[in-house]
Amino acid sequence: MKQRYLEFDYLRGIAILLIILGHAVVNIDRTFPLALNNLIAGGSGVFVFVSGFFFHRVFAPRFDYRAFMAKKIRNVFLPFLLVSLVALLPMMWIWLGKPGMTPEKFAENLYWQLNDGYVLYPHWYIPFIMAVFLLSPVYLLYVRASTAAQLLLLAEACIAAMLVHRPLGNINVLQSLVYFTPYYLAGILCSQHYGVLARHRRVIAATALLGVSLFVVLQTLAFPHLANYHKAPLQFAGIDLMFWQKLCLCLVLLEFARWLSVHAPSPLLLEISRASFALYFLHPFLLSAVHDPMMPWLRSLHPGALTNIAATGVSLLLATALTYAVALAVRRSFGQRSRMLIGW
Repeated sequence: MKQRYLEFDYLRGIAILLIILGHAVVNIDRTFPLALNNLIAGGSGVFVFVSGFFFHRVFAPRFDYRAFMAKKIRNVFLPFLLVSLVALLPMMWIWLGKPGMTPEKFAENLYWQLNDGYVLYPHWYIPFIMAVFLLSPVYLLYVRASTAAQLLLLAEACIAAMLVHRPLGNINVLQSLVYFTPYYLAGILCSQHYGVLARHRRVIAATALLGVSLFVVLQTLAFPHLANYHKAPLQFAGIDLMFWQKLCLCLVLLEFARWLSVHAPSPLLLEISRASFALYFLHPFLLSAVHDPMMPWLRSLHPGALTNIAATGVSLLLATALTYAVALAVRRSFGQRSRMLIGW
């Protein structure tokens, strides 16, 4: 069995916290710093990078497509359906209580709610990652290719991603595949050549940190754009600077995770990593529970940048803690069956 690198468990924990943080941003009066917002947004790329690493490290050596897909359907897609149903039922109850609601209007509401392929906005990721899992035989071909071919394919995938951008509303699964595949390939490549990368990790991390800084500055000052780039797939709208920033950030955060694993072990971060899918599935509910009472109060204060940043930090901490508490309660109540309910 191949060695499991602890730093990637830490990195997965960091990635889910980054995703929740991106959704937790409080920007009441548009004073949240643009550069910081651009650094925070787009954490899904880091999560895909980690998934690529573990695909090669854990599954590829003895890959069984049927068993692999059965596990992903049970532990990823089924919780997605169940959590979506939990979110959909209150919406349907509200529709039924509206004056003049007819069966035709109810059916139309239901159609438009499900038309995007998800109920809760952050859950666009699940149809996309299931498509990645379905294409696992293609990624196995990448694993078996020569290093030169792998690097060439990665370069071509990066060029395609930076031109295609993320889809409007994140609803185009094919476009998401094009955009996020370079992260997955980079994770695979990192697993295959981890020894070589580790020997040069300081130079790689320093170069990647310069890359993150450069692309944040370019996106914030030279070509001003807020957060992720979204557009129709065949429309030209320039280069997606967020794509390159987050690709560099993967390497920076990997070095930070390696440092943590050696110098400052964190059982809490490892626990967050283990519960990452449950946190992903459930955090929209708990983040809403945190934001709903907070927002009216903050608006009355006319907050500035520091208040927005502080409120964002509080939102991250509360939403993560509450989500973990709910996930842990479900896990203790249902035991191993909780994986089919919340992915943990």
